[in-house]
Amino acid sequence: MLLNKERALTLMEEHNLTAIIGTTLENVTYLTGHVGWAQRVYRSLQSYAVMTNDPSAGTDLILTRSDNTYYAAFGGYAERCYSYGGPTAVIFPDGFTPRDDEQKRYTELTESAARHKTILDALLAALKARGITRGRIALDDEGCPPALFGALKEKLPQCEFIPGANLFLMIRLIKTPEEIDRLKAAAQVNEDAISQVFANLRAGMTENEVAEIWRQNVARPGGMWHWFHFNSGPRSAFIFPPTGRKLEKGDLFMFDAGLFFKNYNADTGSCGSIGEPPEKAQKEWKAVEAGFHGALEVIQEGCTGQQIYHALRDGIRSSGFPEFTSPFAGHTIGLEAREFPFILSDEAKYDQPFLPSTSEIPLPENAVINIEAPIGTIGFGGYQIEYSVIVKKGGWEQLIPQERHFHVIDG
Repeated sequence: MLLNKERALTLMEEHNLTAIIGTTLENVTYLTGHVGWAQRVYRSLQSYAVMTNDPSAGTDLILTRSDNTYYAAFGGYAERCYSYGGPTAVIFPDGFTPRDDEQKRYTELTESAARHKTILDALLAALKARGITRGRIALDDEGCPPALFGALKEKLPQCEFIPGANLFLMIRLIKTPEEIDRLKAAAQVNEDAISQVFANLRAGMTENEVAEIWRQNVARPGGMWHWFHFNSGPRSAFIFPPTGRKLEKGDLFMFDAGLFFKNYNADTGSCGSIGEPPEKAQKEWKAVEAGFHGALEVIQEGCTGQQIYHALRDGIRSSGFPEFTSPFAGHTIGLEAREFPFILSDEAKYDQPFLPSTSEIPLPENAVINIEAPIGTIGFGGYQIEYSVIVKKGGWEQLIPQERHFHVIDG
């Protein structure tokens, strides 16, 4: 199960919550295991998920009719499913009998959608079936239109609905074993695609042609790309998008690659040169590499983002690259490309519901973070080194094997 139910119930008790309602694609996936398409593509097509403070109860999925086929095919672990949107255009012949589980689930969801015209209808049915007519409810406000927020308050006047998007970030900070498996699978899709990039990279290719290799290899296993920053020569100073520029002998290059697979994110990066790099690049890379590994030595349960950042920054500067100025050393990753505490950097202060007052919280065991150091000099070029690690007691472990070094490509 993706959901860390014990942690969710603990935080719900701490904040005196009767129920929580997830509204974004990420939180619906987290609470129910649903992986669909409609909510990602059409903002007007919403799916929600409900969890109550009853330890024995499962979660509820309130599903847009447009995703009925996806839940029928892939399933999830919601205890109860409600679909909405009215009757479907699909014809069900008289006396139709489902032939398999997929058809059975689709038939049941179609019948549910016919009973519930709107998402409000289906959500109210789910809450009332759970006996939720009063109490404090954290509603993920990021995916809930203000009109629906208001309608819920009107229909359930004895319930106190409060903005709850940040609560989900705090619940999701500690990854479950199944989440880590999903993150590993996404990272492997990315790593395999990057391996093909390095296998085919050569002088004379354009940056766009390099990006095409990555995108094709991400797509084959079913991954979907967020970005592939690839840049060469003077453009490699930072994460510029790829263009029609041709790689030439003597160029530095760097890339940063982000994708999602079954709604979980992967992000990584590396760098190198076409032909032997100049002495300046060799010296700077050694400093970047030293600082990166110095930052890794800090990571363990209880460390903070600022501690990791200072180790990376100070390590790079003291190792021969005193101009290093990057404002962060990486970020958290999961259902979103960046989750709380967002980036590993100097302390940030917060005054928001459900968030701690500071980003300087001790990182818990089984948080997953990306360590990275993208840096360069405009007009000359730059470097990137990045991979994902799982925070552990007394240290860390790589999410998957990810060898990172400066790649010298035959010119």
